[in-house]
Amino acid sequence: MAVFSVVLFLHLLGAVSLFIAYGIEWTASSLFRNASSIEQVRSWLRVFKVSPPLSGVGLGVVLLSGGYLASLSGAMKQGWIPATLIGIFVALVLGFALILPRMKRIRAALPSGPAGNESLSGQLRERLSDPILLTAIRVRVLLVTGIMYLMAAKIPLVPSLVTLAAAVVLGVILSVPAWSQAKTAAAKA
Repeated sequence: MAVFSVVLFLHLLGAVSLFIAYGIEWTASSLFRNASSIEQVRSWLRVFKVSPPLSGVGLGVVLLSGGYLASLSGAMKQGWIPATLIGIFVALVLGFALILPRMKRIRAALPSGPAGNESLSGQLRERLSDPILLTAIRVRVLLVTGIMYLMAAKIPLVPSLVTLAAAVVLGVILSVPAWSQAKTAAAKA
C-alpha cells in the first residue's frame, strides 16, 4: 500500500505542477497586453519561460504515475481514460503548434541589447495581444481542469468527451475579452 500512496502523491503533484505552469502562462500572457516598455515584456517573458519545463515534468509524472495507477485498478478499460488521453493530446498540440511558435515570434520581435523603458513597436504590441495565443492558453487551462474532473468523476467515454468539449468552449468564452483588446491593440499599431 505504501507504493500506491507514493505514486498517487506523485500523480497529484504532477497535476499541481501542470496547473502552476499553465497559471504562469495565463498570468504572463495577460500582463503582456498591459506592458508599456520592452523591459516589462522581457520581465514577463522570463516568468513565462518557467512554464514549459515545469509543465513538461508535470505531464511526464502525470502520465507515468497515471499509467501505473490505472494498471493497478483496471481503469484502463474505463471511458474517461481515452478521453483524458485525447485531452492531453489536444493540450500538447495547443502548446506546440500555437503557443510556443507565437512566444518565439514575440522574443524575435524584441530589439537586441539593453532596451530599458523603450516603447513597444506596433508589431510587438500586436504579437503580445495575439488573440490566438491568449485563446490557446485559456483553452488549455480549462481543458486540464476538465481532465481533473474526469479523474475524479470517472465517467464513461461519451460524457467524458462532452465534458472536455464543454471545457474547450468555456476556454473560448473566457477568451472573448482578449479578442476585443487585440482589436484595440491592432488599431493603436
